[in-house]
Amino acid sequence: MVIRPYCVVSVLAALVVVLMFAPSASAGVPAVAADLDCSDFSTQAAAQNYFLSIGGPSSDPDRLDGDNDGIACESNPCPCSYSTTPTTPTTPTQPSPPTPSPATVTRVVDGDTVVARLADGREITVRLIGIDTPEGMKPGVPVECGGEQATEAMRGLVEGQDVSLVSDPSQDAVDRFGRSLFYVDRVDGVDAGEEMLRAGWAEVFVFDRDFGRLASYREAESDAEGFERGVWVRCDGDFHRTRADELRERRLSAVSFIRRYYRRITNRQFATAWTMLARPLRRKLGPLYRWKAGYRRSRGVSVVSARARLSGRRAVVNVRLGSRDVDACSGRVVRQTFRGHWVLAPHDDSWGAMRVRMHKTGGGRVNLSKSACPAPPPPVPAPAPPPTTDCQGYSPCLPPGPDVDCAGGSGDGPRYVDGPVYVNGSDPYGLDSDGDGVGCED
Repeated sequence: MVIRPYCVVSVLAALVVVLMFAPSASAGVPAVAADLDCSDFSTQAAAQNYFLSIGGPSSDPDRLDGDNDGIACESNPCPCSYSTTPTTPTTPTQPSPPTPSPATVTRVVDGDTVVARLADGREITVRLIGIDTPEGMKPGVPVECGGEQATEAMRGLVEGQDVSLVSDPSQDAVDRFGRSLFYVDRVDGVDAGEEMLRAGWAEVFVFDRDFGRLASYREAESDAEGFERGVWVRCDGDFHRTRADELRERRLSAVSFIRRYYRRITNRQFATAWTMLARPLRRKLGPLYRWKAGYRRSRGVSVVSARARLSGRRAVVNVRLGSRDVDACSGRVVRQTFRGHWVLAPHDDSWGAMRVRMHKTGGGRVNLSKSACPAPPPPVPAPAPPPTTDCQGYSPCLPPGPDVDCAGGSGDGPRYVDGPVYVNGSDPYGLDSDGDGVGCED
């Protein structure tokens, strides 16, 4: 092939033009025109110098000054610089991206530690970078609230799956316990650490210095806290509450559930109280209107005492109650006492009532319906008035009839009476012969 002279001249001319317009290393402009983050700078001073060289604080194309105070990357380690006078920018060294190591997770130790088999057959213990979960398996350490759930969540994410172990140049290769430090990414791209944070079973953990995925991890943690997932709701965001503390909280919450139920009954919030009963129990009690009718004469139910014990995932609450009910027959308020127990099961971060057994222990009898009232006794007839007798003014009484004479006298009867006979009238039988008001005196 013959190369013509004019072609060579043209190529040389083009190279000269390119070299004329190429920036020199002394021009102070970064050789890489990429969007830089604070993690690309080893110190705050280096970030500040670069920030000023590209027009800061009036211009911040890389968004290094998040709070607009003229100081870039204030969370980076010192040496630090708070000068706003431009200097020669520092071009951060772009670390080469770490090479992922393929592996298979053979066992989950707890929520932030797994055992992985590498491609060469070696097994290593991996501590995930950037997260911390409640203790669930550590010897000599009490099980912490959410520890078991965190372990199960990690099992569901990676156990038995092929993953990529990704190192972080800002972090050590191993921790003080000899565990290898890696991010664990599934082959479908899911970051196991970030998923644990988003589910609420882990919190962000920074040891000594920030790690590369800190921003996305903070966002996932904030998402879980905002939506009250995992430990944020189960343990009030306390990732290191002991198991004993958790069990005590569960017992207290079960008692609180019972008190809240009867408070709603007393306030006649029947629809809300009804939803606190699990569906099998609601089916047993019947439709809402029939269950509600049982409280129509209630004037309030108070919890005298309540004590809970845990049985697996369920809670059994022994309860003593006092009630005030209006009797349908007499209208009186009758006080009663009851004793029994409730069986509760976890439901939507609270409880649901599965079974209720109560029996009466004291108090009066209450008629809840007028149909239960005894029939009133028949009216007692008034006694008949005694028959009217005309005694004609005599005492003892001498009603009208045949003639009456004093016994032992000269009269011929036919009726006789023993004296004395008191006369208060006309004396038709002539018994008071001397007119002194007394007859048959002899």
